[in-house]
Amino acid sequence: EEKVKKELHKSLSDLQKQQESKHGEMTSANRQLKMEREVHQQELADLRSELQNAKIKHERNVQELMKLLKQEKDDAEAQIRMLKMELVEEKNVVKTQCRQLEKIKIECDKLTEELTRNEEENIKLRRKCEFVKQELEKKNKQISNEEDHLRRMDEARLQFKDQLHHLEMEQESILTMIGSEIDAACEIFSRDSMEKFKVIL
Repeated sequence: EEKVKKELHKSLSDLQKQQESKHGEMTSANRQLKMEREVHQQELADLRSELQNAKIKHERNVQELMKLLKQEKDDAEAQIRMLKMELVEEKNVVKTQCRQLEKIKIECDKLTEELTRNEEENIKLRRKCEFVKQELEKKNKQISNEEDHLRRMDEARLQFKDQLHHLEMEQESILTMIGSEIDAACEIFSRDSMEKFKVIL
């Protein structure tokens, strides 16, 4: 019994030593684990802080981006409204110019008709002048042999010359008036139109 008791005391002592050794190892392991846990918790806290800062920065960037997009959208809408207004004004100007151009065409057609009539009248006047000249030549031939008749025919010739001069002056006046009217009309049209018309001389 004494021998067994000694062995048991020895075993107990060994077990206590092992327990103390294990306890020391456990304490050291707990200390190491605690230190590692503190380090991990600190790293986790840092990561959470960085994540929070990143979220705040991201939200700030998103808000700034949304603000910038809203400003650009407002500017684009304002520019679109302005362009629409300019387009309406341009359409109105085009309509006005088309009406003016139509009026100009009508007026030019009228002037062309008037010029054609005046040219026809001018041709008639020329024929009349030619006829008067031929009559004058006939009269000159008829009065070549009679002095008294020559005097009367000379008076008639002078009268016909005056009439011819009057007709030529009338013809020149008509042509000058037509040319002035055409030049004035073309100048008026070239002032009123966006596309400048060349004056027809």
